[in-house]
Amino acid sequence: MDRFQSTLEATSLQNIARIMGEAKVVFFHEDGIVQEAFFISTAPVRGFEKLVIGKNISFAIKAVMRICGVCHVAHANAISDAVENALALAPLINVRHMRELLGLVNRIQTHLLLLIMASGDMIVENRRNEIVLKLIRLYDKVSDCLLKLGGGVTHPPYLSVCGLSKPPKWSVLNHLRARFPRIKKEWEEIREELIDEDNFTEVADELRGKIIKTDLLASDLFFGDRYRISYRDVQTVPYWEYREQPRDLVNQANCMVALYKGKLVEVGPRARLLKFTPFTGTTLFGLYTARIAEIDLAFGRICELLDVIDTKGPFRKECMVYRHGKGVGIYEAPRGTLFHHIELDEEGRVEKLKIITPTMFNIPVIESSVKGLTVEAAEVAVRLFDPCIPCATHVERI
Repeated sequence: MDRFQSTLEATSLQNIARIMGEAKVVFFHEDGIVQEAFFISTAPVRGFEKLVIGKNISFAIKAVMRICGVCHVAHANAISDAVENALALAPLINVRHMRELLGLVNRIQTHLLLLIMASGDMIVENRRNEIVLKLIRLYDKVSDCLLKLGGGVTHPPYLSVCGLSKPPKWSVLNHLRARFPRIKKEWEEIREELIDEDNFTEVADELRGKIIKTDLLASDLFFGDRYRISYRDVQTVPYWEYREQPRDLVNQANCMVALYKGKLVEVGPRARLLKFTPFTGTTLFGLYTARIAEIDLAFGRICELLDVIDTKGPFRKECMVYRHGKGVGIYEAPRGTLFHHIELDEEGRVEKLKIITPTMFNIPVIESSVKGLTVEAAEVAVRLFDPCIPCATHVERI
């Protein structure tokens, strides 16, 4: 690392703005072109995996939802899947549909937040405020749908293992069936402004020219599929062991990084679309357009789910036998593939929990992908990966 200190200039972005959580980025650059990058999470470790040990699974699902105020449904779906896998239970079809529905509403929420935060980089100043206000109004309407379906705008309390604590009423679903097409139409009008060539900044144009060359990891387009990818092939290491040098810099990081089969892999909207659709966004700009495309797909899938949920059918298993078991839950969170691995004791209490989050995969990819960009564009690219620091810094090696 001495060569960077002697030949290159360092630019440190303390507490990089407009991302979820606390982090900084250090770029080593030559004549303003990034040669090396370090993404350092600085949020304190909160130890959610230790917090749930000895607790029942009802507490565990409420706890893990609070890892993040944005990724709440994702963690609830992942741990529910893990517990049911450990107990050899299959969720009822209504429950599966409701989990997917709530997850997709949360996905739209999260992508809208990213578009709001990225507008300062991607949209020209004279159009920016108007578009951001439209996105905020749409976000409020989508969040209200999560409130009606799940009982809360964040951390929806109706989500539980093996069912819903409160099933949806026919009147609520019927109201949303009528309302969602109108919300979708409002989104489509905003989308046209978000992809209008005349509204893009020079930085947006620079991102079009940088292709991301990395492997992709995704299990499903909408929910998650443990049979397409393997938890056993995931390796996690502390950031300071992954980078090692310079020691005074990497020791500041509080997170783990994740590899799949020993390789860097990108997870998230762009990875999902490239694997499962004809999407062609292979550049850093594709991180932006992928979220727009996923909102389109989510609206369409939500309308399908609202039509197939049977309010007269069961939404919770009447009997569940607790026992010792191990299980893996895999869910395609808004930011990418999320893993929960759980071990239960004979009473069904948590013995061990390990959580591997999308940002743990994407941190090394971020650092690799920004090389060759201007410092300004590199900062924007970091935001477009939409890192979630609260999710990435509760983890430990277990």
